[in-house]
Amino acid sequence: MKREQRLRPLRDLAGQNERQCALRVADCERRIAAGEQRYQELVRYRLEYEQLFHARASGGAPMRGLREQQVFIARLAEAVRAQRTLLEQLRAESVQLQEQWRSAATRKQAVGKVIEHARSEEFMSQEKRQQRELDELATQARARR
Repeated sequence: MKREQRLRPLRDLAGQNERQCALRVADCERRIAAGEQRYQELVRYRLEYEQLFHARASGGAPMRGLREQQVFIARLAEAVRAQRTLLEQLRAESVQLQEQWRSAATRKQAVGKVIEHARSEEFMSQEKRQQRELDELATQARARR
């Protein structure tokens, strides 16, 4: 079996690994986009409820209702902080996944170069072998004359 053929499974594995890494990066980017959208929604809700609270407080609303609304706004603020933390974690994960993807792509490229080098060596070896055979045939033909 030629060296190139023996290396093909390695090339296939490197390609598969690179594709899996790319899929993980894409999935993480989708999660970041969804997380950013959720973060913006939470911020907007919090601002709306804060504005409503201030309008009700200046309008003389009962204290019990205002206190409940303050608690709800505090919960929204906590949700905003938690979502921001989640986004930071997702962005850090994305950086790691992108690095893994680049590394896998580099390995795939390196394996491709090794296979190409093996193919080139095999071609050169075959060319030399054919040239030796031709030289031998030519020598035998001259010897017969």
